[in-house]
Amino acid sequence: METVLIQVNNSLAFNFFQNLEDLNVIKILQKTPKVQLGTIVKTKKENTLRTKRLEKIKTITKNINVDLTNYRFNREEANNYDE
Repeated sequence: METVLIQVNNSLAFNFFQNLEDLNVIKILQKTPKVQLGTIVKTKKENTLRTKRLEKIKTITKNINVDLTNYRFNREEANNYDE
């Protein structure tokens, strides 16, 4: 037995799967609301865009080296916005 996750785009197709369940061919484990599916798809799309963007940044900056050996962060100077 295998478990498969599918997305059904219309009610007729979902009724088909319900009929298959009635015939004991398949078992519907969980019905996810449309709102949640849209969020999942959006999140996956944002993650792939983020990954692509990070890869571009890495390729652009791979040969840039910054030497911070003698750098000391001065919090007082960083918080001084008046000057």
